[in-house]
Amino acid sequence: MVIHQKRLLVEIAEARVNPLLSCLDEKLSRYAARRLERRHGERLIRMVLGALADIEHFPPADLLWNAGHPDVPLHCFFRLRREPVFRLLRITAAPLGLRVLIEHGRASKRHTTRQEIQLVRDRLGRLSATSGFGQN
Repeated sequence: MVIHQKRLLVEIAEARVNPLLSCLDEKLSRYAARRLERRHGERLIRMVLGALADIEHFPPADLLWNAGHPDVPLHCFFRLRREPVFRLLRITAAPLGLRVLIEHGRASKRHTTRQEIQLVRDRLGRLSATSGFGQN
């Protein structure tokens, strides 16, 4: 918890230094979250983010650790311009679960990592990632 609290304090300090950029990033994140929520529903988005957070050694997992909590707004998990970037680009239904296309890493498009991750449902309906992530 202390690690997440320190990260939040750093983000608050950055927002005070450049409030206009912070406001723009928040509006873009809200727009992206609303668009995904309209297409797929909030419950599925939270399940996907929770499954991504459970992946070992996954860089954006520390941003997504509380995605399953409905009291945290959905837009808080998307970072479109601030580093480390996290974008959920596409969710498609696959025969055994879902395929998720994400971007994470640096803000520059050239240095962003794009991954397609296969999520499968277990017998209880929870999503989890399969081994062997594809990188583009």
